[in-house]
Amino acid sequence: MGNRWFILCLAIVAQIASISALFGVPFVIPALREAYGLTIAQAGTLAGLPSLGLLLTLPGWGVVIDRYGERFTMTASLLLTASALSLLAAVDGPVAAGAVLTLVGAAGGPVNAAGGRLVLGWFSARERGLAMGLRQAAQPLGMGLSAALMPIIAERHGFVAAMLLPAALAVAMAPLVAVFAVRPGPDPRGGDAMMAAETASPYRHAAIWRVHGVSMLLGVPQFTVMTYALVYLVEEHGWSAPLAGAVIAGTQVPGALARLGTGAWSDRVGSRLRPVRIIAAVSGAALLLLAGASVAVPAAAVALLLACLVLSMSHNGLTFTAVAETAGLAWAGRAMAAQNSLQAVSSTLTPVLMGVVIAWQGFTSAFAAAALFCALAVAVVPVGRRSPGATSARSG
Repeated sequence: MGNRWFILCLAIVAQIASISALFGVPFVIPALREAYGLTIAQAGTLAGLPSLGLLLTLPGWGVVIDRYGERFTMTASLLLTASALSLLAAVDGPVAAGAVLTLVGAAGGPVNAAGGRLVLGWFSARERGLAMGLRQAAQPLGMGLSAALMPIIAERHGFVAAMLLPAALAVAMAPLVAVFAVRPGPDPRGGDAMMAAETASPYRHAAIWRVHGVSMLLGVPQFTVMTYALVYLVEEHGWSAPLAGAVIAGTQVPGALARLGTGAWSDRVGSRLRPVRIIAAVSGAALLLLAGASVAVPAAAVALLLACLVLSMSHNGLTFTAVAETAGLAWAGRAMAAQNSLQAVSSTLTPVLMGVVIAWQGFTSAFAAAALFCALAVAVVPVGRRSPGATSARSG
């Protein structure tokens, strides 16, 4: 009983280390712009480059996870991530820094998929939504840690010094993962249909593609708000970067609780994806209100921005669990890596394209455009079947 919860905690902390490396750049955009003399669109492009690294390498990492296991993959990823981040101190200019940030993404990507596969093996279908909700809470917790600490370090010591924080976290976690990140025994608790040794490709069926599509669509509002929230508060409301970072960090706690709550919700209703449709609809409405308030009621816009931050991150645990359950354990590593790869398309392109929209039409238009992607996700979500964990590896 205690062992599986320890494994869950280990996966959470390892993911926090990885997340702070992959997605910490948006919280130091002012220092990044100052260091290299960049426009906001150029800085947004650099902020998206770790996601490009994920996109290029995650399919290969998925094969490594399924073939060599979670412990090897996570340990290698954490060590490579720390090594890549240390290179920032040795390069000069935005092009070289961009190449290093791409390398950081290439190294850091598999921790999410490997940690997810590890947790899935230890928990049964009736607990899996809750367990994965807890595990996916690592993302907002990692973002909160980054938002709270990295702007302070960046303001005092510069962009490169701030990026050494996630490097230190990765180095600290690597030996713990190497020793303790073990798979369950031959008779794991997760003895449901997902655990069956099925080897046929789940990609012959439409359901898994639709889950991937929903994640990509909802990644646009998520990364729009996440990337530009700090810049919005600084430029539109006159906040200092550390204050904005601290407030954004504060939203990560309710964001983590939202992932936990939606996971338990999905266990209760027997569906991972029906809650996703509701979340997408509410998120789209909140973004439209934010777009309107930014013009008409600026004071209310701050509260709406913080609500959008929480809502935009609350779906990830559900879609991540759904794609793994749909794939089955034999394909879970590759399926979750594919999920992260496709999400990386959103997280790579969104900062670039929304940076152009902001430069051209302002933040209001960017928020309204993000709401459109929520509406598209509502239409794409497959909600006609029960959770894969509740019935079989092919239901959803």
